[in-house]
Amino acid sequence: MKLTKILSQIDHQFIIKSSKKDIDINDINTDSRLVNKNSAFFALKGLTVDGNNFIQKAIDQGASLIVSDQDFTNKILENQTCVFIKTKNCFELLVEFLKIFYQPLPQNIYAITGTNGKTSTAEFIRQILQFIGKSSASIGTLGVVCDEKIKKNIPNSQLTTPDIVSNYKILSALKKNNIDDVAIEVSSVGLEQQRIAGIKINCGIFTNFSQDHLDYHKTMSEYLRCKMLLFSKVLNENDLAIINSDIEEFEKINKICQENRLKIYDYGQKAQKFKIVDVKQKNLGHEIKFSYLDRTFSFEIESGAKFEAENIFCALSTIIAKFQLNSQQIEELLPKLLKLHSANGRMQRVAILPSKAQIFIDFAHTPDSLEKILEQGRKMTKARLIVLFGCGGDRDVQKRPIMGKIATDLADLAIISDDNPRTEDPAQIRQEIIKSCKKDKFIEISSRKEAIKQAISMLKESDILILAGKGHEKYQIIGDQKIEFDEEKIVKEIIKKL
Repeated sequence: MKLTKILSQIDHQFIIKSSKKDIDINDINTDSRLVNKNSAFFALKGLTVDGNNFIQKAIDQGASLIVSDQDFTNKILENQTCVFIKTKNCFELLVEFLKIFYQPLPQNIYAITGTNGKTSTAEFIRQILQFIGKSSASIGTLGVVCDEKIKKNIPNSQLTTPDIVSNYKILSALKKNNIDDVAIEVSSVGLEQQRIAGIKINCGIFTNFSQDHLDYHKTMSEYLRCKMLLFSKVLNENDLAIINSDIEEFEKINKICQENRLKIYDYGQKAQKFKIVDVKQKNLGHEIKFSYLDRTFSFEIESGAKFEAENIFCALSTIIAKFQLNSQQIEELLPKLLKLHSANGRMQRVAILPSKAQIFIDFAHTPDSLEKILEQGRKMTKARLIVLFGCGGDRDVQKRPIMGKIATDLADLAIISDDNPRTEDPAQIRQEIIKSCKKDKFIEISSRKEAIKQAISMLKESDILILAGKGHEKYQIIGDQKIEFDEEKIVKEIIKKL
């Protein structure tokens, strides 16, 4: 796209430090390592990195446009191949460029926030959209999930909420592949850092709220404030807000949504719109009864986890509200929910031993999510429940003793091992977990692989072992090294040798 075409559509104030304007822009980046020929490079100031320090590198790699909020040195301006733009707010100008360059984007974007359940809810929304004939995708912790034939053409990301440039690139690529419905996870950090700025989100979803990310937000009130940005700053009047009615924060969230004139649809046992009448276990799954539009509906799912049933109901409520499905359309959709499958690494059963002992992996890494999977595991067996987990380094330290207490309160045995220690001392992390563990209900094994091996060797008839904290992750971060660590693969290799 010609730079003159982009600039003609921008109201933002800027100063061009070059007489050469009619250049081609083939790409936009904020990471100099990704710059190639004819890229526009925006020198943003981050929390730890200042893009202005990498302007020369971007020029050397072929950038045709450099944008900064700082004065350019004479040495930099001597470069005759680039156009230089100075602006008072580099980020705001970046958003303007992205909105023009990466158009069109998918028509319907569903943004899911909350402490737990974002990945599962996004994945269930994606699947239910397919049940009603919509080409769909999800973006988040699992990367981009869509049809495999399309996925090879889509840039990927390992962040819950990708950076702003990646979000635009991914969404634009999905649109080019005729996908108009996308469910996207939005973390509190992603919202506070404006990673979806300028993207038209027409449906916001709030799953639940509990302790996490206090290493970043410091307080629970600040954590909630950042999540509320989805409803107070991102969504516009008459956009949809799908809110869990059963959480303590409901009234506060509901008030913010009302003040911003959003269309509010609550779901849950206390809900006015999508009211859960009953949830009961049936066979290996659940049967859910709910009322909507003065009618009672029921459906079955194969998931044996109650929290997954809640995530599915959230996703279902979202689709019904978004497309205003009538009673007949709802009745036609509900039987298809039996085909839903859980997101990768979410209470995923990876093995059943001859003794009928079962092994699950789950991404649970917060007190609330650990409590939920252990409560579910307890319901699934009359034998022993064993949990293996650790806590990540360079992250919220307050949750470590809380999780230790939960583990030994609810499981018969907790094996405390390493998660992603990063730059912290792994032994210190384990000790912070252990200080609240019941003394006769835990063992400490530093090596996670060795811990998994010993845990499996302990299993007796009908026991359940839950490996918590890693889930879909195929690596372990020790120091600044990302080491291959695939728990599903490790479990299967150990079982082969039994």
